[in-house]
Amino acid sequence: MVRVYDCHPFSSQQIVPAEHEPDSICCGRDTLFVLSPGCKVATFSVAHNGCEPICTFSTLGKVQKITYSDRGSYLAAIEENNKVLSLRVYLNWRRCQASEISRVSIRMVGHALQAPFIGAPKDQLEIIEVPLSEPPVSIACCPVKGDLIVGCQNKVVLFRLKEGLADGESPVLDFERFLIVHVALELLEVAFCNGCLALVSALEVLVLKLHNVQDMESERQPQIPPKVLPPNKEMYGEDNKPAEADSLSQGQDDFVLFQGPLELLGEDASGSGVMISLECTGTEGLNTELQDCLHFQPILYRRFTPDLSHIYLDEKTSLHSLQLLPIFATGDSESSGSTGRKEKRTISLFCFFSLPHKGYLYSVGNMVQELSAYSYPEKANQAVLSSQLLHVITRNHLLCYSVRCSAVAARDVDPEIDTNNKACPPFFLPVSALRMQLFIGLRAVCHSRNHLILLAKAEVKAPDRQTESKKGLPQRSRTVNNAPPATANCGWNLYCLQVIPTVQLCREMVEYSLKYKTCSPQSYVHLLSEAHLILKAALLDPDLGQSDSKELLSAFRENCLQLGDCFSQFEVDDFHFTLPYYKMSGKSLSDLISRIPLWENEPQKFGKGFMYFLKHLVYEEIEDPFSAEMANQVLQVFKLTEPTQIPHALCSPCMRNVCLRTAWDHLERLDSIRQSPLVSLTKATVALRIEDQQKYHMAMRRYPEMRLVSGFVEEPNLVRHHGVVATDLSRELERTQPGLLVVAFVALLKSYKITLEEADLFFKGLCGRGNKIDEAETPQVLVDFWEATLISFTEEVVIEGLLMKLVLVYLQRTARKLNPDQKPLKTVEELINSCCHFKKIYPWIHIINASSSQLPSEDLQKLQSILCGSSIDITSVLHLLQQLPDDDAAGLSIRALCDTRLGKCEQVTDLLLDRCPEALLSFASCEMQQGNQPLWWKKLLPELCERTRGPGGENQILVSSLQETLAVVASVLPPLDFLRLLPDDGTASFFLPHLLECSRKNSIS
Repeated sequence: MVRVYDCHPFSSQQIVPAEHEPDSICCGRDTLFVLSPGCKVATFSVAHNGCEPICTFSTLGKVQKITYSDRGSYLAAIEENNKVLSLRVYLNWRRCQASEISRVSIRMVGHALQAPFIGAPKDQLEIIEVPLSEPPVSIACCPVKGDLIVGCQNKVVLFRLKEGLADGESPVLDFERFLIVHVALELLEVAFCNGCLALVSALEVLVLKLHNVQDMESERQPQIPPKVLPPNKEMYGEDNKPAEADSLSQGQDDFVLFQGPLELLGEDASGSGVMISLECTGTEGLNTELQDCLHFQPILYRRFTPDLSHIYLDEKTSLHSLQLLPIFATGDSESSGSTGRKEKRTISLFCFFSLPHKGYLYSVGNMVQELSAYSYPEKANQAVLSSQLLHVITRNHLLCYSVRCSAVAARDVDPEIDTNNKACPPFFLPVSALRMQLFIGLRAVCHSRNHLILLAKAEVKAPDRQTESKKGLPQRSRTVNNAPPATANCGWNLYCLQVIPTVQLCREMVEYSLKYKTCSPQSYVHLLSEAHLILKAALLDPDLGQSDSKELLSAFRENCLQLGDCFSQFEVDDFHFTLPYYKMSGKSLSDLISRIPLWENEPQKFGKGFMYFLKHLVYEEIEDPFSAEMANQVLQVFKLTEPTQIPHALCSPCMRNVCLRTAWDHLERLDSIRQSPLVSLTKATVALRIEDQQKYHMAMRRYPEMRLVSGFVEEPNLVRHHGVVATDLSRELERTQPGLLVVAFVALLKSYKITLEEADLFFKGLCGRGNKIDEAETPQVLVDFWEATLISFTEEVVIEGLLMKLVLVYLQRTARKLNPDQKPLKTVEELINSCCHFKKIYPWIHIINASSSQLPSEDLQKLQSILCGSSIDITSVLHLLQQLPDDDAAGLSIRALCDTRLGKCEQVTDLLLDRCPEALLSFASCEMQQGNQPLWWKKLLPELCERTRGPGGENQILVSSLQETLAVVASVLPPLDFLRLLPDDGTASFFLPHLLECSRKNSIS
């Protein structure tokens, strides 16, 4: 990996024309504020051509700390008057006159404007006094909503920015104090962004996330999570000291005890032991209810120990440069305020803080994780983070480091990252440093969009000041504005460094990376990845212009192409990134394939990554056929690098135009080296296309069918393209070997190479049927596939669906008296013997079938076999019975089967008595058993007696059925019960033998 690369991050250096020696500086997106002694604030617009003065105004006190918010365009300052610190906000400062004799209005925060302020001139400077109960320590502004955050010693006060209109015309800004966070830390710096609050003490960092709890009863949590006092409580009062530490302090006053380092992320941060409590002070929603709804959840806690390596130096270990950096995505809607600004949506959030010799960057948005740790070569005075680079100033150097913010933001905004379609370098990629810049006496730094502002004060004698300041300038050519004469002999300078355009910086990085291309491919890829992340950060800028966007997009695609080349040629572990980077390059697939002839005589140049890319395109991506020239080139690449992949390549639909004679020669050569069913099947496919039936039959007869099935599973494109399109081989198999085709698709289904829906579409398309066809017209080969799938599968969901499909086909064919378009592969007897879902047909059903003048069809018998089993829910079939005619044996058998499955034996008895009495006794023998046995004498015997009276007596079928019924009842009931069942008007000679037989069996028993 490249730790330092020699690229210059700035394109020009200019001098800010400040008239007075600055005390401190502050930047907005395109504005610079320079604070000078005497409470003067000079403002400058920061543009491409330098810093142009805007206006100058005075503060009411000596400024200790200052911050600026682009949202609301206000300046907030901690000022000192008579050793008293106060907080003031300055509005409408752009209207100040250059002569500094502007009108000034002063009001208290939260007080509505009253006369004479309403209607006052618009060019007056407005000052808002913000009273605080404790002296402020630090201030910050929310870059998203413009809220003001004030840090005191042990608490943070949050002020909400409110926008309104005075007289319905002039915009008015005000603040409302809505929340106070009490925290057991001695605060040094605070930061706030979109509900995320970051706090820093001397050696501790705490990041909190503000949640609005909807269900107060279920979600309310105590704000002091630990039940046991944490070990760091001794820092905040005598009462909280652990007993052990107290005893040590009494006996060993010469010792200083430090706690060990600690890092807690996410939910674990709640165990940090830092006590937090909220106090809601706003006027909205009744304070008590609002306090119940708000909850600060710790998401990051880190504790450091003092750096003892510098214990003998005049240097204090303390955290500084706390910053929350959001990355935005532009929303579609505009804000309802008068400003008409586009509402920005935060997609990612990052937290940076620094020690004197090391800095830390964390992601605190969708994930909480440390991204990078930066080691400085010397003590850092201040650091400022941007989406592209981290800028750090030491006493005499400006350091620039790469950052990984865009790597996280890209994944947050685009879920396709890290797939076959898109890629992005990982956020854990080691960071690098750019060329170090030499300056003398750096004191402060701030970032303003495309510029970096530096304040330098050289601690040198007056005669040497000019010489030293010249030596402090970077050696790169630059444009320098002539500073006013007043600054010519002073020991300070205010520099405005223009950040080099992103495209130019990336080109320099690529040019610099070429020195590593041959000797260290990993370093080469590392530098290209750095350029990729910088370009990605620039493309994520919501304020990016259209012209800049086109240039950046072009450079980004070129970078993706370069990364794709790296992963395709070099032997790296991440060779699979070739595919997404080549896709992101925007190059057509034919353009990328056309690069192959450059390496035609160098097969070793076809690296693992390139072959992965090519195989993915040929096997899965490309739908349109290659040209003959392109297809032959692809075939040649496979021959040189991976000959075993030739069968897979030839089966791809994009290789349709390949030279078949050349393909046959390659297959013959491969077959002589490595024989397999796949090679034989591919040879059969080529033989079909060259219309050589002899070669086709030789290839197909080389292996038994079950071995050939393994070849189909290995390469599904042998029988189908794009999931549902039939191939030449599948058409030939459907004509000559439909059983092999069916078994092949069952194997593909079991190996998850195809879905059941795709198989249905395939067989319908193979037989020339549309997707929406009548079930009666379903191709028989598809029905054979369903039946074969039932035999092989055990999943209940699949079985239920297949049974319903088969029932529909069988039933509609039976209702319309249609025959299959070809002979079924399996008969009903074969299905009963091989599939548990087809059961043996009841004997009484066979009697009903025999009662018809026509033989029962195969489909009817298969339907009856399914209904005789218990695999299908009979209620799902009832609504289909209306399709069956009422006057034939088929309809009678199916209705009787369904009623029997539903337990309606009495109704079936009446149905058979009316329609097919010859099947009655067989039905009774099958169904009137155990619990249904009383139906013999309660239902069947009375019905037969009734129907044999009068004219029915001549029906020999009914009479014989009655005789058999009497015999069965006589063998079961005692004589007296049997006698009571006999009709009073019955013929004695007919019933007496059965009564005697009943008495004889009873006496024997």
